[in-house]
Amino acid sequence: MSYSLAKINLTALAHNIETVRARLPRGVKILFAVKSDAYGHGIEEVSRVAQEMGVSYLGTSTVEEGARIRNAGVNLPILLLNPVFLSEIEVALDLDITLSISNLAVAKAISQGAEGKGKVARVQVDVDTGMQRFGIASEEAFPLFEGLRDLPCLRVEGLLSHLATAVSGSPEDRDYTNTQLSRFEALLNDLRDHDLLPLLRHIGNSAGTIRHEERVTTGDLNIVRLGTLLYGYPEVTRPWTEAIEPVATLTTRVVALRELAPGDYVGYCRTYRASRAQQIAILPIGYGTGIPPQLANRGKVAVKGRYAPVIGTIGLNHTAIDITEIEGIVLGEEVEVFGPRLPADRLAKTAGLAVCELLVPALQGATDRTFV
Repeated sequence: MSYSLAKINLTALAHNIETVRARLPRGVKILFAVKSDAYGHGIEEVSRVAQEMGVSYLGTSTVEEGARIRNAGVNLPILLLNPVFLSEIEVALDLDITLSISNLAVAKAISQGAEGKGKVARVQVDVDTGMQRFGIASEEAFPLFEGLRDLPCLRVEGLLSHLATAVSGSPEDRDYTNTQLSRFEALLNDLRDHDLLPLLRHIGNSAGTIRHEERVTTGDLNIVRLGTLLYGYPEVTRPWTEAIEPVATLTTRVVALRELAPGDYVGYCRTYRASRAQQIAILPIGYGTGIPPQLANRGKVAVKGRYAPVIGTIGLNHTAIDITEIEGIVLGEEVEVFGPRLPADRLAKTAGLAVCELLVPALQGATDRTFV
């Protein structure tokens, strides 16, 4: 039995890719982030659409994700966005995955592994300009490039960095983003002056590509890394982003109906008390399937064209909704958790979350998935 169903609209996904491509300057490529099972949308199917639509690159977090893409018959270049474990280098090379690196020791291990297989490994240098997650400090990157030049079985094809605050429009966060961009641009200039500039250069994520569009898609920058935007949720809005369509709908079904008398409590810890006679429905989803507990007594779902508020504490595998004002609900009634009537970003805002903090766990928690 399917307790929750993720419906993935691949036509909407193709539309979003084409909408963004039409916006980008000529020659700027797209790296589509399909990590975390394509944000819960299904890495195999999403990767196939990306290939059909002419996306240039795919981005994963694990080598295993790369294997799933290859097994799906997709031959697009794949960039491992996380650092590679030394034990995975040989497998990554067999899968023809480009590895991100930030130190010479790992680069040497990759080169040695490639030499043993009679291959040349492709790598991209990850530079930290202010995210403090992965990457070599921008001021230390130039010596690394010089050292990489001496490794015979390594081809440095790219340089990347990650924006930390592009989603924010506050003056302080915009200044921080501009500082990151300036650090990256200074490194690019230095590399160009010494004939070390790699083929691909990217720092623009979804939010950065919208808010700082000109700066991340011009000059030496020639590829953008997009995830949230292509899945249908612009974290920054502009007139052109109105054409972007959400790709996923999550539905569930009513598994129980109950009548409340005035004064009855609902759920753990008695966080909701009926003030009148009410009818409630129980849904077989909860925080164990990615529904954020922050939606308790605040969120809502859509059923029979109406909105039903979430009441009581959200449990591991159940959620209660108030259906007193909605007639005709029966066991098995379909309920939209998010989708056309209730976009995931609106629900996430209610919970005080970024859209991906709601979208990804909820889609990954779905018990079934269908593609249209």
